[in-house]
Amino acid sequence: MIRKTISFIAIAVILFSCGNTTKKEAAVKDEAPQEAVKVEFASLIENPENYIGKKISVQGKVVHVCTYSGKKMFITGENPDVRLFVSAGEEMPKFPMELLGSEIVVEGTLTRPEATAMAEEEGMKAAAESVDITKGDTCETEKALAAQPVLSELMMVYNKHTVVK
Repeated sequence: MIRKTISFIAIAVILFSCGNTTKKEAAVKDEAPQEAVKVEFASLIENPENYIGKKISVQGKVVHVCTYSGKKMFITGENPDVRLFVSAGEEMPKFPMELLGSEIVVEGTLTRPEATAMAEEEGMKAAAESVDITKGDTCETEKALAAQPVLSELMMVYNKHTVVK
């Protein structure tokens, strides 16, 4: 009698555990990273609010790689005066200096920096404006931020890039 009860309980446990695997698989599928949405640079300029907080990929020419930290760069579209600030996070490696002048596709999340980051950025702009650029007293990125005409309140948090051939 005890053997039959133990056998019945063991079979019930096995059947119950087999029924839960589909729920676990569904949960794993929901947690899969989202694909980056390909965005044209011109569309990003026209409607930047549509892409904030989203994972996007955008193609552009690298016009600046920070020589100071190596973790900041700018890319441009057709208009070289409109730049997108791309920042590599703490866990990401530095951008290779060889990217300068290359056409690349950058993937990452478009964000609006927090108030502290914005205040720091404003401080960098003020510092860059108050220093004679010809003396080289500030980081090139600070100078570039000071001259940033469009998309200045946004940045892309970098995930990966691909060089276009």
